[in-house]
Amino acid sequence: MNSYGKLREKIKSVIQFQTAIGIVQWDMRTMIPPRALQQRADQLAVMSRIAHQLNTDPEIEVLLREIEPNIHTMDEYQQREIELVRKNWNIQSAIPEKLVHDLVKQRAIATTTWQKAKTTSDWKMFQPELDKLLALSIDRAELLMDPTSTSTPYDALLDINSPSMTSEIVTRVFKDLRSKLVPLAKKYSEESEAIRSDFTSFRVPLEDQRNLVTDLVNYVGFDTTSENAGGRVDESEHPFTSSYFDDTRMTVHYVEDNIFQAIFGGLHEAGHSIQGQSRNPEWKWMYLGEKSSAGINESQARFVENIIGRSPEFWNGYYERFQELTGDIFKDVTHNEFVQAANIVTPSKIRVMADEMTYALHIIVRYEIELALFSGELEVKDIPQVWNEKYESYLGVEIENDKEGALQDTHWAWAYWGYFPTYSLGNIYSGMILVTLEKAVPNWKDELSKGSIEPTINWLKENVHFKANLYDPGEMMEKITGMKLTADPFIDYLERKYSSIFN
Repeated sequence: MNSYGKLREKIKSVIQFQTAIGIVQWDMRTMIPPRALQQRADQLAVMSRIAHQLNTDPEIEVLLREIEPNIHTMDEYQQREIELVRKNWNIQSAIPEKLVHDLVKQRAIATTTWQKAKTTSDWKMFQPELDKLLALSIDRAELLMDPTSTSTPYDALLDINSPSMTSEIVTRVFKDLRSKLVPLAKKYSEESEAIRSDFTSFRVPLEDQRNLVTDLVNYVGFDTTSENAGGRVDESEHPFTSSYFDDTRMTVHYVEDNIFQAIFGGLHEAGHSIQGQSRNPEWKWMYLGEKSSAGINESQARFVENIIGRSPEFWNGYYERFQELTGDIFKDVTHNEFVQAANIVTPSKIRVMADEMTYALHIIVRYEIELALFSGELEVKDIPQVWNEKYESYLGVEIENDKEGALQDTHWAWAYWGYFPTYSLGNIYSGMILVTLEKAVPNWKDELSKGSIEPTINWLKENVHFKANLYDPGEMMEKITGMKLTADPFIDYLERKYSSIFN
């Protein structure tokens, strides 16, 4: 076996172990009994240490040194795989094993404390654990600056989630996005006041909601019911998807008097799930087969949830089926009333409950706070105050307690710094991708109205999902759309859609 073949075997073992850790984490967030949390934290700390040892195996470096002088003789895919292996090895080798262990353990402690603090709406309970986690995260970020070729600790973390993206680029695009979204959201929130929405809080039995979501995700192309299914739907407090080719698990959070949360949360996670199973199968157990970035991944979830799932055309094809699955509960609700309610603009306090138009403003608040924390301009103890001020400024809402404010998300307890921006980048990417889709499949909306989602999903699979990690996100978007990062197509899509739906 040549050096490249040996390297492939090494990487295969690394990815197999890491994806196994992912299943353990999935269990921790869905089915683990409360008393087992500390035990699982200890297990994950050991597993993460072993994963770090596998990632930093000196033989990987030896094989890379043998291969790299002749990389120009390899094909495009092999060259990209070597590039990804080298970057991962440099990143993993920059972090001492003790720091890996300490981070995993503190993250587990912070997550458990966050859950208690959120229940009691007590930021001060969470603050000391987040302080410790932030200090460890800054240590890690500083060590990652060299292997990611970034100029600030925060940019290093941003690069992990969105390779080659910088805070300078994100700040510029987000500033433009915010300036256009704030007046647009104000306009349509006023328009929304006349829209009927009482039925969005009709009580739907949870078992009926489970059956509906199962049908819905299969309808859009995520197979959870056939004999050859590679997916399943479970429940968790915070919806998420754990996906690697043939094993994809999505979760939904059900509330009896909020059917929209199940519908659009289900469609969102189905978007993630479809992408996770639609990558090039030849790249399984390779870094090429990983997602290009969290932002590209998010764009596909947002595309299925919003651009497809909130469109009048989608509900033309699915509404009768929806009414059958929910009995007589929505018999007096017209298709048009349902679609308008699904697109109501109502500035809210809770990110996961946000409408499509104001969602990005929730993310911009978090992004600006993270930048300030990592630059030293903001301390953990002051997060709630700054959070509340920004929510009043950007969304016009008053935060009354920490549970509906700075404690609402689990991301910081998990040390997911630099991850929040990917949510808004996903919106921006989806708008850019839509422009290309409309040119390539001009009748895609007509097909949706007929109940046929395949032309749209198949185009996304071929042109986005299948490319997986072949390019960094910026280059991938240029390959797909011919455009550099811009929020204009997303804003244009919102204006066209809302002016049509709201007449």
